[in-house]
Amino acid sequence: MKNTLALAAVGLLLAGCISQDVKLYPVEGPLAGQVPLPVVQAKAVGVETNSGPLSLTLPSGEKCQGTWSSVAPRFQTVSTGSLFSSYGGAIFGSGVTTGNVAGVNKGHAFLSCSAGTTIDAEFFTGSGTANGYGIAKDSQGNVYKMLF
Repeated sequence: MKNTLALAAVGLLLAGCISQDVKLYPVEGPLAGQVPLPVVQAKAVGVETNSGPLSLTLPSGEKCQGTWSSVAPRFQTVSTGSLFSSYGGAIFGSGVTTGNVAGVNKGHAFLSCSAGTTIDAEFFTGSGTANGYGIAKDSQGNVYKMLF
């Protein structure tokens, strides 16, 4: 009985600890012109749930912390003013379509950074996976392609 309780306690401690590496590639703005291209490494924690912490360090050394959140598949529209409607064709080389896409979750993330920079992101993931893609934009004029 003690072993079962100990295993259950360890399981509860580990819940929310599964993380996913996210790479942000600058495709517009000041960082996109740098050679070599700086790739920003982010860490999303709790990917087995619907939300969790997200952290990264910008090439300048500025540390950023925030939260990501994803919703279950449902009818989804991409409205004017969203990152996907603004940058989807330019970054991913395809138009933005709307409709009921079973097995695709839409998510958002927001981070604030130590020197005042903010980052807003939109992404899609496959249901039951931590794999996907997205677009992020920071308050310094950089737009990123996100892959994870």
